[in-house]
Amino acid sequence: MKKFLSILGVLFVACGTTKTTDKILSEVWEKDQAIRVQMLKLNTAVIVEGRTELIDSLVFVSEEVERIDDENLAIVEDVLQQGLPVGLSADSYNTIWIVIDHASTEKQEQYLPIVEQMSAEGLIPIDKHAILLDRVAMRRNRPQRYGSQVLQFGVSGDLKSYVWPVENPMVLDSLRSSVGMGPIADYVNQITETTGIEAIYNPDITVDEINKMRDAVEAL
Repeated sequence: MKKFLSILGVLFVACGTTKTTDKILSEVWEKDQAIRVQMLKLNTAVIVEGRTELIDSLVFVSEEVERIDDENLAIVEDVLQQGLPVGLSADSYNTIWIVIDHASTEKQEQYLPIVEQMSAEGLIPIDKHAILLDRVAMRRNRPQRYGSQVLQFGVSGDLKSYVWPVENPMVLDSLRSSVGMGPIADYVNQITETTGIEAIYNPDITVDEINKMRDAVEAL
């Protein structure tokens, strides 16, 4: 009987800890999204609408994004000290993913196994792992696998979103489908419609070529 009560007590403590962690991660999610909504609005106003008077506000909010990302990462790293917790809500696991996704390349690589584990166990959609793999590849100047990442720079005075080069264009849509992503053509159209910035996918472009294009624009 004493052993049973002891086990029951542990379960109650674990349940309480899980609820506390869910609450903490819910607050992390809210902070992450709120500041990014502000940045998206300012980014659209400055870049698409040409409201240069808001540049200082955009710079300030961009700095706030970095500060909040650092704070959120510290919280998530504390949650992950003993490995991936069990029994959290779906929203909590998604928050862990998004905080890692918004972290530095080094931290993304460090926690890729955690994201892979969450994806394999069905705790997050499988495309989340694919997105992080692509993001790390782009940041490391390698071709991406699933075509989820874009690079923005000006072309003839207009901002464009170029899909970062992919490993194997011939099977790209098949790979995207395997992780629940739609065809690359639909994705490109969605980016254009959502952001108001033309998105372009060129299956023949290489990493060296897109870097040269960007460098040429930045040199002007």
